[in-house]
Amino acid sequence: YDQKEGDCGFDKADWGPLQARVDTYKGLISANWDAQAPDLKTYLSDAMPYMDVMLDRTEAGTTVVGGMQKWVIPCNWKFAAEQFCSDMYRAGTMSHVSGVLASLPPEMDPTQVQLPKTGNQFRAAWGGHGSG
Repeated sequence: YDQKEGDCGFDKADWGPLQARVDTYKGLISANWDAQAPDLKTYLSDAMPYMDVMLDRTEAGTTVVGGMQKWVIPCNWKFAAEQFCSDMYRAGTMSHVSGVLASLPPEMDPTQVQLPKTGNQFRAAWGGHGSG
């Protein structure tokens, strides 16, 4: 094979597949092809407390529920793109009560929670979800 294609003068070992750097955070597995990228915890930075609310509430850990979710929405592509990426169009009220309920201590009864009357939003300081 090498003779037919010719010798291009390079070392084949230098042209092998890249090695992905694999790391985990709270059970999530992440892989990165960029050797110059920061480690996972540095990259996640200010987003980690929000992830902890969802992934590390109790010593029992997180349970993965299989399956998938699909939506069929009779609209153009812009509707879904805008609605699933930002909450900037909502009224100044709590639109995602599930975020508040998920952050409650496990022993607290969710029916006894006094929800705020003004708007709240989770947002990563570096311009993540909810930045509009």
